[in-house]
Amino acid sequence: MVGKGFSLVQTKEMSMKTEDAQRVFREKASDFLLLLNKGPVIALEFNGDDAVQECHLIVNGLFNGTKMFVSEKKETASGDVDSFYNFAEIQMGI
Repeated sequence: MVGKGFSLVQTKEMSMKTEDAQRVFREKASDFLLLLNKGPVIALEFNGDDAVQECHLIVNGLFNGTKMFVSEKKETASGDVDSFYNFAEIQMGI
């Protein structure tokens, strides 16, 4: 991914409950609730120029039709990342 102008910063894999998904994914949570019982959520944080746009292109090309959450725009990406990783840190402390 470095060749695309961005790099993988961190990853995290963890199980989530309905209320966790509602807090982390907010208005998009209902899109993912059925998937929570099928396995863990895997988060990938990429950083770099046009990372959000490039991730959309890659996800749509590779996983077309599969439910994936990718930040909708650069301006909200930081908050999306913080929501998930703050949740993950809290869960690790329990």
